[in-house]
Amino acid sequence: MNERLRAITFGVAAVVIFMLLTSLVIALFIYFGDVTNSTLRWTTFITSVLILMVGGLIGGKMTMDKGWMTGVLIGAVYVFGILIYQFLANDQWVHHNQTLYFAIFLLASTIGSMVGVNFRKTA
Repeated sequence: MNERLRAITFGVAAVVIFMLLTSLVIALFIYFGDVTNSTLRWTTFITSVLILMVGGLIGGKMTMDKGWMTGVLIGAVYVFGILIYQFLANDQWVHHNQTLYFAIFLLASTIGSMVGVNFRKTA
């Protein structure tokens, strides 16, 4: 398998795994605590950005070159997955305010991947 494709696969898999784990934690906070809608919106957005940065970092560390490309592709796969889920499950397409979120997600995974490229494999 191509090195970049392998890195993208690992990055997206890390994003999905971390998203599932944080979704469980957030669901437990909602069930056992008193969480407002605005708090929930910002909490999920910030955790999504951080998780995408970590996924980009993992992908960038695996490729060791052209981290921006790996990060953009990881973010694009994530955004495409959200779009497909939203279209199939909710029968809705993109709202005008979601485009800014998607751009921030792409930027976060790209920055994470560029940081990951600069990590050394051996000290």
